[in-house]
Amino acid sequence: MRVRRLTLAAPRAFVWEEVTLPPPGPGEVRVRTHLSAVSVGSELGVVEGHLPGWSYPCPLGYQTLGLVEAAGEGVNLAPGTRVVTTLGHVGGGVHRVETALPVPDPVPDRVALAAILGEETHKGIRRVAPGSGERVLVAGAGLLGLLTVFNLTRRGISDVTVTEPDPARRELAVAFGAREVVPPGHVGRDDFDVGFECSASPQAFAELLAHLRPGGRVCVLSDGNWGALTLPPAFHTRELTVTASSDGQDYPAYARWLWGHADPVLARLFEVTVTPEDLPDVFEGLRGLPRPVSPVVDWRGGG
Repeated sequence: MRVRRLTLAAPRAFVWEEVTLPPPGPGEVRVRTHLSAVSVGSELGVVEGHLPGWSYPCPLGYQTLGLVEAAGEGVNLAPGTRVVTTLGHVGGGVHRVETALPVPDPVPDRVALAAILGEETHKGIRRVAPGSGERVLVAGAGLLGLLTVFNLTRRGISDVTVTEPDPARRELAVAFGAREVVPPGHVGRDDFDVGFECSASPQAFAELLAHLRPGGRVCVLSDGNWGALTLPPAFHTRELTVTASSDGQDYPAYARWLWGHADPVLARLFEVTVTPEDLPDVFEGLRGLPRPVSPVVDWRGGG
């Protein structure tokens, strides 16, 4: 099986590679990609060369949905099973079976795509553990921010405020369950218990910390930050706690929860569809504003 894969030889230097996939070995599955979703903040940071220490050449992407085409010895996933994986922007690949998340038939493709970053944002929520009566402030209503709002509100955290400059994304944050959504600079209170940095903006991060109560706690979820996140005076004067979260801990457990909470609103994260050939131009377009939350690449026309 031969597939195409998009890689970066250097910042903004896209290269298509032809890859021959081997048969799956014991405990492995070979998956043909149907959809891959762009994580705008982190992937654009790699494309633009904004992440210090990042090495090239490198692949792009990590949110993928596809079908099992072949299974190795000891695997009980039948060919044709729909799975969420972390293959990225490639027409297919071979995975350990434990990293392929089977998707139940009733769950739509674009809802299922939320499983990877859904667990990564929920891990951040677990790190700071907001209680049901606490007030939460989320900076940014992109993919990370909206999934954070979804995870918070579907698990009983009702007092969620979001700051976001894009009016369309503010509307989405309301649909995802936020109680209040305002542009940056319009937060009307300084008594939030917990904050989540999802904006990749140093200015938004500083504003987030300025609106926490003394002893408040923050989790930084954004990793494709456009500039250094620095600690403002409020960090010291209010004795805040700041932690970070990156990859998830238990994707299968989160996926099982998500399949039981498969709200159609999640598909609105992935409303813009492109072809694999479009991807370099898509990344060029993402340099400006406004941006779609997460463009989705449809590989079914040939990958």
